[in-house]
Amino acid sequence: MSTGHKGYYSLIQYCPDRSRMESANVGVVLFCPDLGFLEVKLAAGHDRLRRFFHRGSFAPEAIRAAKRAIANRFKVDRAAFGTLEDLDRFIATRANALGMTPARPMNVVDAARELEGLFTELVGGRVRSDRDSEPRLALDAVFRQPDLQGRIHFNHVVRVPVIGREFRAPYSYRNGVLNLVKPQEFPANEASATATAMKLAVEGDLLWKHGQETGERAKLIVVPAFALSGDVSADLPRRILELFENYDVRTVGLDRIESFAEEVRQTAH
Repeated sequence: MSTGHKGYYSLIQYCPDRSRMESANVGVVLFCPDLGFLEVKLAAGHDRLRRFFHRGSFAPEAIRAAKRAIANRFKVDRAAFGTLEDLDRFIATRANALGMTPARPMNVVDAARELEGLFTELVGGRVRSDRDSEPRLALDAVFRQPDLQGRIHFNHVVRVPVIGREFRAPYSYRNGVLNLVKPQEFPANEASATATAMKLAVEGDLLWKHGQETGERAKLIVVPAFALSGDVSADLPRRILELFENYDVRTVGLDRIESFAEEVRQTAH
């Protein structure tokens, strides 16, 4: 029987007033250096905060943004976390409303299952789903602003030429062509991430090249996020972005959401 590996977990907590030391758990991080495992689970909503604190004591948008920042840091800078000391340094920098508890040791055999157990036991509630993904939340934050809502169409469905399959884009806009904006989180599994990218690349290529069949050309714009782990090649994001480029699929990084929104303001009609 496997004795497992040494791991560490830290709770992500909302604490509106540090002098009172009252907090509510909103997520959990599990780190196992031996397995190259570092993942975070975050509550999707604010039910726990509402139970612990008055509704007026927290700003939902600010909490969502803080959650996105933590999740994105662990994904984008995964390679920066190689030891417990690396995690401890990051925890020490958490000075805003979402803090993290000191890392606590635990034995890890099945990291993914044990992370799920920690979340269920210590946080509870609904886990962030695809609708709560980093790209989806970032796009929602800008595309649902009053000055853009009239130019953005939501949940646009088109039929992909040649294969005849329906394609649903959470957001679309027109500026001479139909732009279909698709937020996409790629899983921490190289085969699954590659298969997802290949499917999107082919669909985007068909939509662009066979626009005459549907009456207008459609440009697929993918806003990607990558869930990297020790089992995934560090250059997978580069290869996926290169694949999209070869199939005339545009990509917009999470760090360019605001400039992308400004572009839509200037060109959409």
